[in-house]
Amino acid sequence: YNDNLITYNAVLSGAKALVIDPKGERGNWAEDLTALQGHMNIINLSSDPIHTGKLDPFSIFADNPKDAQTLALNILTYYTGVRMDDSDRFPKLGKAVREVSEEQKFPSMTAVVEHLRKSSDMTSSKLGEHMMTFKELSFANLLFGDGDTSNSIKFETALNVLMTHDLELPTPETDPKEYTLNEMLSVGMMLPIGSFALKFIQSDRSQFKIVEVDEAWSMLNTAQGRSLSSRMIREGRSMQAGIYLITQNANDLLDEKIKNNIGMKFAFRSTDPNELQNVLKLFNLRDTEYNRSIISDLENGHCLMQDIYGRCAVIK
Repeated sequence: YNDNLITYNAVLSGAKALVIDPKGERGNWAEDLTALQGHMNIINLSSDPIHTGKLDPFSIFADNPKDAQTLALNILTYYTGVRMDDSDRFPKLGKAVREVSEEQKFPSMTAVVEHLRKSSDMTSSKLGEHMMTFKELSFANLLFGDGDTSNSIKFETALNVLMTHDLELPTPETDPKEYTLNEMLSVGMMLPIGSFALKFIQSDRSQFKIVEVDEAWSMLNTAQGRSLSSRMIREGRSMQAGIYLITQNANDLLDEKIKNNIGMKFAFRSTDPNELQNVLKLFNLRDTEYNRSIISDLENGHCLMQDIYGRCAVIK
């Protein structure tokens, strides 16, 4: 609620916002936020065929082939588990993405998978078959387009909400090794969704923009997602955009590249000893019984806030 309130008030004051809502909890905003009637776009992505390819890298970055290739490669490496230092398989993924992007008039993730599958190289063919496992899942049509970019998502209103409640996100505590296919597909979907946010940030430097990322842990728990989030925060500074990361665990934000670029922090009540330790570490506060008690004794609607100067206080 805290981030929603800040975002809402900022938009009323002239900002432009993109809210990433992977659980689809903001569908009522169109009716309830009457002050923004006519200035809000609720985009509800689902497995419906009308949304096919809307999260395809070659649709998101139809006007920027290099960014499309980078995102496509990030998605492929996540789903196949191929690391950059894999000198056998990583170059084959990169080659497939590059050739489809440069040689086909209407490139797409579907074309990349088919290019891998039909390769005479056994390793490439196996990688293509591996990706087909995900392509055949219920809402994978969002990610695997056919090259048609005429129905791509546009963010032209003051407040834009991107909802994807068909995703089956695991709990933050679930070990990635134990993800089901649908859970792994869902977490991977946060990469193209985050890339939408990056594209949004890069538009019109004269306009103050906000990107609110709910369930941010689902993006931050992968190497590709952390790199994307770090880039969003860095570019946000130069492109006049604020990035709001909402997550249940402070540990998700302790990566130095993320932590050192977060300006304002808000922490609500927790009684878990590990979480208290992580919150204090995030706030650069000493781990003392007194400091722990400040967080564990917070009332509903109160939080510990730290401003851009490092000053802390309990606020309502």
